[in-house]
Amino acid sequence: MMYQLEKYKNRSSRHTCPKCGRPRCFTYYVDENGNPLDKSVGRCDHESGCGYHYPPKDYFKDHPDKDMPETRPFPSKAIRKGNHSNTPIDTIPMEYVTRSRSDNSHLAQFLFSLQKDNEAVLKRVLDDYRMGATRNGATIFWQIDRDNRVRGGKIIPYNKEGGHRIKDKGVNWVHSLLKKQGVFNQDWTLAQCLFGEHLLSLPANQDKVVAVVESEKTALVCSVQYPDCVWLATGGKSQLSVDKMKVLANRTVVFFPDVDGYHEWTECVKAFTFCRNAKVSDVLEQNATEADRLAKIDIAGLVLREWQSLRRYHEDTPLARVRRMIQEMTERNPVLQTLIDTFGLVPVVDDG
Repeated sequence: MMYQLEKYKNRSSRHTCPKCGRPRCFTYYVDENGNPLDKSVGRCDHESGCGYHYPPKDYFKDHPDKDMPETRPFPSKAIRKGNHSNTPIDTIPMEYVTRSRSDNSHLAQFLFSLQKDNEAVLKRVLDDYRMGATRNGATIFWQIDRDNRVRGGKIIPYNKEGGHRIKDKGVNWVHSLLKKQGVFNQDWTLAQCLFGEHLLSLPANQDKVVAVVESEKTALVCSVQYPDCVWLATGGKSQLSVDKMKVLANRTVVFFPDVDGYHEWTECVKAFTFCRNAKVSDVLEQNATEADRLAKIDIAGLVLREWQSLRRYHEDTPLARVRRMIQEMTERNPVLQTLIDTFGLVPVVDDG
């Protein structure tokens, strides 16, 4: 008998992590009949915050009295959902992507607050990745493959103030909501691809270097800052698989792991011999401070730090202080704004 991570069906297929204690974030290793090996054997979804992963081979090593199962592959159903299998995969109609397209998510609004002088570029990036938003401001990261098929929609809530994930609300998926609404059958199965994969097919991107990161948010931020690359995201440290990466055959690819994933990704990339050239960036490994390592920073963290520094600089100029003072005055006395508009007054600062 062989064990593999349980496929996602609904929230009941995710369990409480034995290490961090968070609910609905732990995936069991199950046999062909869906029975877990042991409730301690599995992987936590919170790879950076928790990192718990107890695979079957370690379990049998720690419990020699248990019988080690024979090594043989799972039935074809477990592998039919590969990125490049000829077997049909379950997809989401493109109309859902179109209807959800919005710049009003809390994450998008946070990024706009840092890119006031670069709004056109940011808007283009959000359009390129077909970013969506829910009514309550959560971000929808659509996974669209190179054949323009919508594989899934990952829903993540962020706060407006710092653009950070609201982790206690967890991650949801569009197909899960559609199943609850009865739009999709219960046997609809998620077959993930790289976030941003559809950008590989654009003529303008054919000769560009491909950059692969862990987080979808990182791909967005870096696409604004470094537009000469095609930025894609795996969706997590453990999602760097050969099957997902096959779309990068004959491409030059640079991998940018989070600061805690450098050694793991360096080993994984050795298997990507189908790439024209594949290397792992050590920019974080070489430059991250101890505080950065504790925070498990990624490359977007460095970029956002620079953006926030520039915003503070612009907000602290004499002209910016005058504008803030005028805003406070007009909020107290709206008639003042009428006078400013009527006479076309603008704030002026004496540099002398």
